[in-house]
Amino acid sequence: MNSAVIFAGGKSSRMGRDKALLPVGGYASMAEYQYRKLKKCFDTVYISSKEDKFNFEVPILYDLFKESSPMVALGSIFEQLEDEVLFVLSVDMPNIDHAEIETLIQAYQNTEPKPDIIIAKSSRGMEPLCGIYRKTILPHVKKLLEEDIHKMSILLDKVYTKMILFQDDKKFLNVNTPEEYQAINP
Repeated sequence: MNSAVIFAGGKSSRMGRDKALLPVGGYASMAEYQYRKLKKCFDTVYISSKEDKFNFEVPILYDLFKESSPMVALGSIFEQLEDEVLFVLSVDMPNIDHAEIETLIQAYQNTEPKPDIIIAKSSRGMEPLCGIYRKTILPHVKKLLEEDIHKMSILLDKVYTKMILFQDDKKFLNVNTPEEYQAINP
């Protein structure tokens, strides 16, 4: 597994502005922060987005559908890339670091038969935007999109999904509101 994709095509409605463009960790944007972190772990890192809104050089995979959802992003990236396996991370999960990524990769490598999806699970529940996805999911994603179904839990139920339990819930904080952003970026 040589590639990763950062999902940054959401609406950021609870934040009130595009959270992918908020500064964090000494970088001009959360998108660049995640990109630089993942470049230390993967040969190629893409950003999945509806548009090029970034102030740094990054390969972008554009959404092929007008809706905004992780399902749209998954369908779009697997339609455009040759990669059979990808690591996926949401732009708004800045606390994920190398240890969590390595744990998921090891779980994938040590599981036979290979799962279609391996995701993190915390005490808050499933974390579908921190995981490993195989291209084998594409027919299911296409069918769900044709039926206008965007819930990730439905996809997870339709394919061989393995969940890896993590104890530190703080690692899986999603920065969705101005208050959550202030908590990570005082």
